[in-house]
Amino acid sequence: MLAGLLGLAAFAPAAAFAGSISGTVTDAVTHEPIEGLEVCAYPSAEEEVELWFCEDTDSNGEYTIADLEPDEYGVEFWGRPLNYIPQYFDGQTSWWERDPVLVETDPVTGIDAEMTEGGGIEGEVDRAAGGAPVDGVWVCAWSIFGEEFGGCAVTDASGEYALQGMPEDEYEIEFWPEDEDLLTQYYDHKDYWFEANPVTVTLGSVTPGIDADLLAAAKVEGQVRRASDGSPLTEVEVCAWSTDPEGPWRCSYPGDDGRYAIHGLPSDEYKVEFWPYDESLPVQYWDHKATWEEANPLFLGLGSVTTGIDADLGPGPVAPPVAAAPPTFPPLAAAPRPKRCKKGFRKKRVHGKVRCVKKKKRKHHVRHAHGRPAMDRAAFRLGR
Repeated sequence: MLAGLLGLAAFAPAAAFAGSISGTVTDAVTHEPIEGLEVCAYPSAEEEVELWFCEDTDSNGEYTIADLEPDEYGVEFWGRPLNYIPQYFDGQTSWWERDPVLVETDPVTGIDAEMTEGGGIEGEVDRAAGGAPVDGVWVCAWSIFGEEFGGCAVTDASGEYALQGMPEDEYEIEFWPEDEDLLTQYYDHKDYWFEANPVTVTLGSVTPGIDADLLAAAKVEGQVRRASDGSPLTEVEVCAWSTDPEGPWRCSYPGDDGRYAIHGLPSDEYKVEFWPYDESLPVQYWDHKATWEEANPLFLGLGSVTTGIDADLGPGPVAPPVAAAPPTFPPLAAAPRPKRCKKGFRKKRVHGKVRCVKKKKRKHHVRHAHGRPAMDRAAFRLGR
């Protein structure tokens, strides 16, 4: 019986945590309660916040975030959808400046906020070629002079967007498409953030007509292989660098088949670099060059697709030994009929001709002082 009870206890649900955070959210000017504003608590110990607990305010502007584990929390009042500037407890506009809220076993009350109405911008994003609206474009506002972040919005099927709850400031507006065949753009129709025209946002008002017409991007494709056997390489960073030091660049990685594609390239002149993670393989530049100076440049036009930008990294295959070809000689002339000499005569070549000459008697070998036989030179010259 006892064992059965212990088994049931092992599967019993854990008790809910008693800790909670509650408060009231009001308008900073009218002091009226704000309904439907999202309040979230994040554990402060999280370096990258992935765990949060959220509740919406009711008609009285009140909220309660319950069942919190004992910890320190950062509390955010997310007001953008209602055109309020987001803030963190206590009255801070930055996560790093927040006042942490310590939660233990008892409820924590009085975590209130007075929200300030923000400004906004709105506009439409189309394709430059044909003017069709583009959905899924991230439109983000970055403060030019301060540290304010104006937030981001995503275009809908009609290409329209609206940014709300922005602090008063001057912003550069970035249009970043999810479609990799389109180029990122900055307002007003600029290629780079440092060229962007500033957009002024005033509290309580909306600035319309912050539009974009996105250009078609160029693309580079190719394959990275091991030179020794032609097998695909995957752990290689492939980058297209503008030949202008201040120009654009993009990078990509090959798939399992060694093939890669670099999207989103503005019209420009580039050099392509292949940088392997394996340090035993050399860095290479297209087309099979060892240095940046030797690299072949590519000029990419708007919307162009350039293929065949390949690399073969490392030493090539070892060539099998090649058997030496047998020596060749010019064909021999037909041998003349051998000349026969009569008895007592021998053959001798005289002035290139074979003659029969009378044999001479040989001198006997004599012993050299060192014991090696010495041959009669005259007899040797005569061919013995």
